[in-house]
Amino acid sequence: MPLWFFTFAEGFNHSASNAYLGSYTLMTPLNRRLELITNVPFVVANNASSGLPIIRPSGETARTSQEQTTFGDMSFTPRVLLHETQDFSLTAEMAVVTPTGNSPLEGKTSLVPAVHFWNNVAGTWVIRGGVGVNIPIQGGGADTLISQFATGQTLTGHDVPVIGDFTYYLSTVVETGLSNGSHNSVTLTPGIRTHLGDDWYFLAGLPTPLTKERVADLGMIFWFMKKW
Repeated sequence: MPLWFFTFAEGFNHSASNAYLGSYTLMTPLNRRLELITNVPFVVANNASSGLPIIRPSGETARTSQEQTTFGDMSFTPRVLLHETQDFSLTAEMAVVTPTGNSPLEGKTSLVPAVHFWNNVAGTWVIRGGVGVNIPIQGGGADTLISQFATGQTLTGHDVPVIGDFTYYLSTVVETGLSNGSHNSVTLTPGIRTHLGDDWYFLAGLPTPLTKERVADLGMIFWFMKKW
C-alpha cells in the first residue's frame, strides 16, 4: 500500500539564522518485501538537512553566517523486509543521496546502508531503532555512524475521531564521526502521532540537540501523512 507525507521542519537559533526544511516523501511498495522510498526536499534554508525525518547537522558548515536557500539533495532508498512476525519486523536498506541542491548547501553523493527493527514489546508499547553508516563517495569526507532508538505508547483506538491511534514517543539519534577530528551529535526528540481520519495522520516532534554540533538551538518538525 503506497504512503506519502509532507515534512516541515524549522530550527531556531539565538545567534544565527534559523533553518528550514520542506520535503515530500513517497514510499512505493514493489512487492510484499521490497519498497522504494523517494525523498524530495523542495526547500532547504540554512543547512537544515534533507535527511529523513530529522534536522541533522552537516559538519563544520552546519551554521551559516548569511541566509541561504536552495532545493535540497534528493535520496532514493530501496528497503527490503528481512523478517516479520505479528510483533516484530526487521528491514535493511541502502539510501542513495544525490547532490541535487545548489551551492553552498548541496551535499555530496553518499550511500547510507542501514538496518532497522520494530517491536511491539508489551500491550500498547512499541520500540524501534536502527543503525547505519553515511559513506560519502564523492569529494572525500569522513564516514558517520548513525544510531537511532525510539519508544512510544498508543493510547486510543484507530477509529476514535481526530485522536485515533494517539501515540506519544521519545526518539534519540546519535551521529558519530568515524575519523579523527570528526564531529559527533546527539538529538533527543519527544513527539506525538494521531490519526485524523480517512487514513490521514499528523505527527509532530521537538528536536532538542544535546551536543555542541547542531543546526539549531531548538527545532520543531511536522508531518502530514496519507496512506492509500
